[in-house]
Amino acid sequence: MKVKVEFFTAEPPCAGCVKLLEYADIIKEKYGDKVEVIKRTGPCEEFNNYGLTVVPAVVFNEGKIKIMGVCPSLKTIEIALKELGV
Repeated sequence: MKVKVEFFTAEPPCAGCVKLLEYADIIKEKYGDKVEVIKRTGPCEEFNNYGLTVVPAVVFNEGKIKIMGVCPSLKTIEIALKELGV
């Protein structure tokens, strides 16, 4: 089963958002077909749908796990992926 990971950042991106986008690229490269990486910049419908209030933010599998207001470490993202079976 492919895990959907959405990375939310501001426009222009803050330092945490820039780092989060780097992590998105690393996750896509490392996990390949096991994940669907989506980068969302600026205001968007999904931001409201997930109840996010601040960026940077990461949403796994349409809200199963949400991290917001801080750029998580790469290790934290990988732990969330492991919890979801990746």
